[in-house]
Amino acid sequence: MSFSSNAVLAKSRAVYGRRLTREDYAKLASMNTVADVCEYLKQTKRYEHALADVNSRTIHRGRLEELLKRATYDVFESFHIFDYSNCRNYFKFIVARLEIEQIISAVSAVISKSSDYYIAALPSFIEEHSKLDLPALASADNVAGMAEILMKNRYCRGRKIKKLLSDASAAGVLDIPEFESALYAEYYLNLLKLIENDFSGIERKEFKTAVLKTIDMENVVSMYREARFSGMTSKENRALLIPFRYRLTAEEIEELVKEKSIDKIAEYLKAKGNCATIELLTDSISLHSLEKSLRLSKSPAVVYFSLTQCLSIELKNIRTLIEGVRYGLNGEDILKMLVL
Repeated sequence: MSFSSNAVLAKSRAVYGRRLTREDYAKLASMNTVADVCEYLKQTKRYEHALADVNSRTIHRGRLEELLKRATYDVFESFHIFDYSNCRNYFKFIVARLEIEQIISAVSAVISKSSDYYIAALPSFIEEHSKLDLPALASADNVAGMAEILMKNRYCRGRKIKKLLSDASAAGVLDIPEFESALYAEYYLNLLKLIENDFSGIERKEFKTAVLKTIDMENVVSMYREARFSGMTSKENRALLIPFRYRLTAEEIEELVKEKSIDKIAEYLKAKGNCATIELLTDSISLHSLEKSLRLSKSPAVVYFSLTQCLSIELKNIRTLIEGVRYGLNGEDILKMLVL
């Protein structure tokens, strides 16, 4: 194994070693204000640099969340110093994921006629690094105009996405869940192609398994949400699943989401812990699997991928904490909403 490969492993584990602990989360959940949360985060090894110049007493919640997102993104980007091309190649997919999230938000803004709010809330670091003109997309006059812009986008080259956009351009209507599903299907297709082409042997198998496990969990969450809230039929829900699997078939996922008992779902998935929602449950399963890969894998790409996923879960936890504190929830109740 090369020096660069060893350095990626060492840095990934060192970064994760500075993660927020259960004790940190417990203390944060007991805070009375968002300012208190910010001040505590400033004292942690994980966020001391990112928040060094922040005045905790005056910072706005949205600005705090943007700085935390930037700090996480900067960690991902910092691996560019290593001469390890596979990490640099995977980094492109981190940027792609961020851009796809913003495309979906911009599309939603056009449809809901809330473009001004979206543009004002667009994180500055995404604008700095993205090659997409997201404000222009969000400023489209109507769905047809938005579809015309998207058809020129590099993330919209798949056959299904082109068909959706062509129909939207003609009819002036776009099904957001179907569009989102198609975008992520194309995203994972390209990521799996990268793994197939750039890796070999045990490393390829391990990396592919890590990605497919993530897809399984995303599919469970997606189908659960649609089954509970959209009123779609099972056939319609199946059509929205990302078309790649680790172990869960579409039929198994469908049976899972029919089950109303979270405990029984957890037992089926061999999960641990007491999670209040399906999102928490699947994130918890993913976190345990990813942490195991971080500790034990000898593949720099797998360890780096696991780090990016774990830090994304940490960021989601902090956002949940901030919202819980902001609305005055009890600390114990906030902790039940976190992925630990």
